[in-house]
Amino acid sequence: MEILFCTSPLNSKNVDNDYAREAQAASAYFTINYDALVNENDISSALRRIPKTEKPRLAIYRGWMMTPEKYATFYHALANFGVTLINTPKQYQHCHYFPENYPIIQELTPKSIWIKNGDNFSIKAIMKALEPFGSHPIILKDYVKSQKHYWNEACFIRSATNQSAVSKVVQRFLELQGGQAEGGLVFREYVAFEPIGTHWKSGMPLTLEFRIFFLHKKPIAIYPYWDKGKYPLPPLERFRKIAQRVDSHFFTMDVAKSQYFGWLIVELGDAQVAGLPFSDLWTNITTVRFLLHTKLVATASCNRAVLSTGVNSRETPGITILS
Repeated sequence: MEILFCTSPLNSKNVDNDYAREAQAASAYFTINYDALVNENDISSALRRIPKTEKPRLAIYRGWMMTPEKYATFYHALANFGVTLINTPKQYQHCHYFPENYPIIQELTPKSIWIKNGDNFSIKAIMKALEPFGSHPIILKDYVKSQKHYWNEACFIRSATNQSAVSKVVQRFLELQGGQAEGGLVFREYVAFEPIGTHWKSGMPLTLEFRIFFLHKKPIAIYPYWDKGKYPLPPLERFRKIAQRVDSHFFTMDVAKSQYFGWLIVELGDAQVAGLPFSDLWTNITTVRFLLHTKLVATASCNRAVLSTGVNSRETPGITILS
């Protein structure tokens, strides 16, 4: 199993600063130039540090998000070097784009609707699409992410029938997104999750939420989304059945405890581009555990990867490693 990290935009010889400690923990890895791949469309420069072999090698990418189209380019280009990423382009898009996996998680996630790019984004069309929510509060995101740190101006809408509020939030969201929603607009029913505080900088509400890493549909690690004290872990059995239906070898599932409906799924994500906690304590201690003590045993072909973990369940500051 190889790990591919993206390089720093300031120095292409170094791993990007946000992944530097992961790279130190991994010790053996290769790098790709993210800017060359995503922004310059220069695939040869992007992969110039990847050795070429005839024997197939399975790899995990750890770096910044990219569109499904860019990931497909990345995936197929790596195949020319004998490298197969753990998730195919179809699998990446399945977890990266919310509407792709919504039918799978629908029973345990807030009601959602979406308007894809290219469709009518007029306020009249949006208000028509929001009718199933009645006057309930909703939140706005695109297919990939929200502007939750701009909670009141670009994310939360107190009533789905308030046309003025909907218009203002949509406009501000698109401004913050550079005028373009990734995939399209997604509107989700607001569910009151168990509060644990507010964000120190943005003031957004923080809730009792965890991120679960799944490898070959088995949970291997779980950590609290926010560094706000120690809380009981969510009931993993509640999510195992749904995890079996996710078309991905390596993915994340964000779950949160609601005030009235128990534990719910917030969203899925491709684990290769999933964020890790910001705590220095976690970064120094548990990233090492995640990358080194969670042993990946893999066999690869173009469309198949079989993976397993080789550690006993254990808990460390900020993360729980699962067998």
